[in-house]
Amino acid sequence: MSEKFERAFEEVLDYEGGYSNHEVDRGGATKYGITEEVAREAGYEGDMKDLSLEEAKEIYKDNYWQYEDLPVQIGIEAFDQAVNMGIFTATKHLQMAINCFRENEIAIDGIMGPNTAAAVNECEYADELVKIMNILQGERYVKIALNDPSQKVFIRGWIKRVNINKN
Repeated sequence: MSEKFERAFEEVLDYEGGYSNHEVDRGGATKYGITEEVAREAGYEGDMKDLSLEEAKEIYKDNYWQYEDLPVQIGIEAFDQAVNMGIFTATKHLQMAINCFRENEIAIDGIMGPNTAAAVNECEYADELVKIMNILQGERYVKIALNDPSQKVFIRGWIKRVNINKN
């Protein structure tokens, strides 16, 4: 696995803990932030409590790591959001952020394709791009909590991921 992925994985583990099965968590049973549904789709058959760190790393790499060709800090932020919100939403946040710095906007389609990668790699404002992604991430968490009061129990943990002073 690449050095960039290894770093991203370690940073995501700062937010994704061990086993959890909170009664109102939409993801159900999770370990290292991996839902049982995602684990099963990846071929894991055991009890979620027994998912190993190495198995989690493989699932992360295969299911969420699409950001190898991006500058490291942007790739890590996109990966963190992908793990927590899904690749589609994370990539839309990336596309929305990059369009703040471009005259010729790229499509906001949630697809991490060559146009998105090229636009990100051309951007001279990596720190600001990550901050905009964090703003969008925080806005999403607030909307979830306000639209479904049962989810308010998670807001403090979610907001720990949103650090506009990271860079």
